[in-house]
Amino acid sequence: MGEKKVRDVMSRGIITGRFDETLSDIAGIMTDEDISCLVIVDQNGGVVGIVSSLDIVRAYGEKTPAEISEAKAEDIMTPLVYDVNPEMTLTEVSNIMVAKGIHRVVVLSEEGSRKPVGLLSATDIVKEVRKMKK
Repeated sequence: MGEKKVRDVMSRGIITGRFDETLSDIAGIMTDEDISCLVIVDQNGGVVGIVSSLDIVRAYGEKTPAEISEAKAEDIMTPLVYDVNPEMTLTEVSNIMVAKGIHRVVVLSEEGSRKPVGLLSATDIVKEVRKMKK
């Protein structure tokens, strides 16, 4: 059978937000969808960053209410997104996550279009470890 691949355990049906959406709108999407991060895309649907709940909390602590009401996703997103492809193994991705100190990666389509097709989080890998009973 071989080692599991990213495509076997990633979360599909990824929810995205645009880089020019307001922080309030981004927080609304995350709240309505009960998710802890949102992949941010450009006008062509290509990944440009990620906004996590911690990014929003950080903005709340560092910005004035007026600054928060004017802030856009691009102002608080993490622009350096580590992406992987669906055919990579969980071991490969685990090593990337540990080396980079990150908790999630964006899974991009294999065609090179930078279109997001899923997310893989540390929690997804923890769930796989739980399944590894003797």
